[in-house]
Amino acid sequence: MVGREVVEVLYSPVKAFRKIIEKPDLKGVLLVLVLVIASTVVFQFVYNSRQMYENRLPKDDGWTEALTNSHSWDSNGLPYLDDADYQMGNSEGNHSVASSVLNKTSIWLKLTDFGPVNCSADKGYNELFFWIKWVNEAETLPSSGSLKLFSGSENSYFESTITEFPSSSGEWTNATLKVGSDQAWSPNGSPDWQSITGIEFRLVWLDATNLTMKVDGLFFKNFVSPIEALGFSAAMLSLFVSSAFSVAMNWILWAGILFIVTKLFGEDLGRWNAFFVIIGHAFIVIAVCTLITALTFSSLPVVSLPLNYDLQIAVINEVWLPTLAYRLGTLILWGGEVWLAALSAVVIRLMKNITWGKASTIAAVAFAVRFLLRLFIG
Repeated sequence: MVGREVVEVLYSPVKAFRKIIEKPDLKGVLLVLVLVIASTVVFQFVYNSRQMYENRLPKDDGWTEALTNSHSWDSNGLPYLDDADYQMGNSEGNHSVASSVLNKTSIWLKLTDFGPVNCSADKGYNELFFWIKWVNEAETLPSSGSLKLFSGSENSYFESTITEFPSSSGEWTNATLKVGSDQAWSPNGSPDWQSITGIEFRLVWLDATNLTMKVDGLFFKNFVSPIEALGFSAAMLSLFVSSAFSVAMNWILWAGILFIVTKLFGEDLGRWNAFFVIIGHAFIVIAVCTLITALTFSSLPVVSLPLNYDLQIAVINEVWLPTLAYRLGTLILWGGEVWLAALSAVVIRLMKNITWGKASTIAAVAFAVRFLLRLFIG
């Protein structure tokens, strides 16, 4: 039976491959292919479900790169773009939004006409990030500061104090405020967390002086898993397509490398298509190891990953790398690759009736070539 020979590869590879080499069966290798793809889909689902990616609105730094562009800035001074003093930027330019007033006790910057933005607890954004800087010619600290989130009109808003964030005159400070109905914002009027339409930064001093305020890197954000972002059906389709492509390419690449390396050692494996089918049966070990790794990775803590790739790697190294589950799962995956190479040595030995030493050397060289290719081209 086809299924019996496939399973037999795991515990009695010499006996199994003698049968497979004698009569290569396309049904057997198709069964293995289905199992490997299915295990890869399961692994990718588990892996992606343990990751939450940062989702921003706006996607770039657009709100502080223009005074008007599907949004509008206003102030009690004259708002302008500062291209010399900023913290973040995008491909369109590097600016902060700034405003200055003369001999005043307060200064404010207000962003409107960008919404509505959903900040509800269900599926809305749950954080507001920004950089802020103030300059007081007298270098005194503000007596109070507030941040308002407007909802529909300027008479309907949520308010929070921000006095503690701008620490001293002339210094940039970043802040992340939690937003939503479960946070300690003071409502005024009838604001709705599902419809945020404006933001106001306001700082107040006891004595009048010349004041400047600058804001940069302003955006709402939350963290969502790739599965949630795409929707379950679309995510599963995407995982299936990517897994099928990855498995097919790995199968073709491994068979091709083995075929070429064996020729370089003076041995001819015969017809390519027959060898391709035979060696495909060895990939059953990849299915097994991938499933075990998926089970192991399911115990990993969920990580929240920023947009920057280098920071993503840093977070994974900090949160996942020290865990037994991550180390064990990674070891199992590499164990599967070594197991595949060992089974390939069995196949070459049985097909050409060469020594175990030569067959093992061919498989080891092929493994090294494949490792280098994956290291440099992914």
